[in-house]
Amino acid sequence: MAGYFACFGAERDNRGIQDMSKYIFAYGLRLQEDGRIEVFPAAELFVLGKNGRGLRTVFHLDSGATTSIMPSADAETLGIDVANGKKFIVRGVSGESMLGYRHMVKIQLDGMKIKVPIIFVENASSPRIFGRESVFSKFGILFDELKRRTAFLGLHNRKTIDEIFK
Repeated sequence: MAGYFACFGAERDNRGIQDMSKYIFAYGLRLQEDGRIEVFPAAELFVLGKNGRGLRTVFHLDSGATTSIMPSADAETLGIDVANGKKFIVRGVSGESMLGYRHMVKIQLDGMKIKVPIIFVENASSPRIFGRESVFSKFGILFDELKRRTAFLGLHNRKTIDEIFK
């Protein structure tokens, strides 16, 4: 049986300096149906729903995905009426089409709330994907494959981000 194992939250590091936060996420592990273990960029985030509802869950960080997606069952958990969203057809790299409904949802990252579009798809086995839209523009994002971690660097730390690209 395939499934997700773990992603151990964000490690926050602001070193006592205002607006220079960074969030570091360990990669997640997923058991494949053939018994192999896949390692992937992941983030454990809190999704805020309606009427005080919320869901802490692991997302696959996907720099190739424009919009974030979640299974429609998550919308029910969050108190969101899926059908009230804008209807979308979602296609991934496999070319498979899925019907989904786009909603604006708040995501919480260690106290910082970010409003992001999420398409809730009808495919129950769909992984939770954290895409670029409304997120990547707020951070410098560094994927460290060697140490299997991802850093979200606050844009107030622009000097450090620019140093990386020199």
